[in-house]
Order: sequence, then structure tokens, then C-alpha cells
Amino acid sequence: MTVEYDIGVLSFDNQIEIEGAGNRSFSDAGDSGSLIVDDQMLAAALLFAGGDHGGSNGKGLTYANPIAAVVRPLNVKLA
Repeated sequence: MTVEYDIGVLSFDNQIEIEGAGNRSFSDAGDSGSLIVDDQMLAAALLFAGGDHGGSNGKGLTYANPIAAVVRPLNVKLA
């Protein structure tokens, strides 16, 4: 996937793409860094980008780093 920033277009691999349900977007401005949990309230991913274009409902797409890719380099464990 690619994301456009002020410094240019950057490419990211192995990310999770999320779209909102119904008439809502999944994320909003200022949500970067938020923890995304699964249906059992376990850490699933860390939100890093979102936009208001795309997705099947036209409300935008959100991108997140899988939580394992976040905690592994930091050498931490989630309880």
C-alpha cells in the first residue's frame, strides 16, 4: 500500500486495511497511534494512517501495523 505525505508517497508492506461499517469511517483525524482490538478485546494492531476516500462505503480506509510487528522489535510482551 502507499500513503501520500507532505514529503511524498511512501510504500508500506504487510499492513492491515480496514474500512468502516455502514455509513461510518473506521477512524478519524487524530487517531494515529490508537490501539485496535479484536472482538475479544485483545490487541490486534496499531493505527497509523487513515483517509476519507475509498472503501466500499466511500467513507475511507484505515491502515494499521499488525501488533506482532509493533511489539517484536521493542522486545515487549502484552499481558
